[in-house]
Amino acid sequence: MADIIDFQQHHKEIVVYKEGVYEDMPFPEYNALDAVRSHDLTSFSRDPFTWKYEEKPDSEASFFVEGRVQHCLFLEPHVFNDEFAVAPQVDKRTKVGKAEYEDFLSTVGDRTVITQELYDTCVERTNVLDAFKPQEKDKTELTVIFDYFGHLCKARFDLLADNVIIDLKTCRDASPKGFTYAVRNFGYHQQCAFYLDAARSVGMTDVDRFQFLAIQKTHPYPYVVYELEPSAIEYGRSLNEQALDNMNVARDTNVYTPFNLHNRIVEIKLSDL
Repeated sequence: MADIIDFQQHHKEIVVYKEGVYEDMPFPEYNALDAVRSHDLTSFSRDPFTWKYEEKPDSEASFFVEGRVQHCLFLEPHVFNDEFAVAPQVDKRTKVGKAEYEDFLSTVGDRTVITQELYDTCVERTNVLDAFKPQEKDKTELTVIFDYFGHLCKARFDLLADNVIIDLKTCRDASPKGFTYAVRNFGYHQQCAFYLDAARSVGMTDVDRFQFLAIQKTHPYPYVVYELEPSAIEYGRSLNEQALDNMNVARDTNVYTPFNLHNRIVEIKLSDL
């Protein structure tokens, strides 16, 4: 197992992050790291033009916040109150309710405000996943900085348990058919290869499996553990390498080709469905 750097102990000394494994790095710090993510590769593979010029998602957007809350409650409940503040259920149309809410806001600081409804929903999902709750020997939210085909990259492991990387996914449809569609649509096979290669790159040679813990967003929150076959992972790895090569060319030439370049009708075949 590779040495794990205690982020809280050393972050004041760090000017440039070196390759390695960082423990307890806050999400905002990770998010600000200037390095390639798995999501960059899947987005670039789909459409270089959109990847280059689209507006980056707002970290306070509702879907983004929901994912962060769910991850925090399941993986790091001890830091929840440091990162989030649950808004009181008051009638802000009244003088009393407005005053109570203003008092609440005065205590928030730089935490993210969430509704009681969102909190309750995420707690319910967390309770459903109780059997998968991280144990004392497990590692959660590990940040890995590594070299990937000559690029500085970053990954964040939700959970590392018994040398298996486990990634929590909240999804609309957690059924095998629904999740298979999500794998293809969101490039989860690329993420799987990216994370396994990240582990290997920093010396975590015993880490050779990756699982998705997929839980459906809606009640009663059914869940399934998925694992990709080796050929699917290898295919994801080849797409990652191709994306990085094409990214190099695009950056050198400043040409990011859109998928609709040819302005023609594209036939969709039955085999594509």
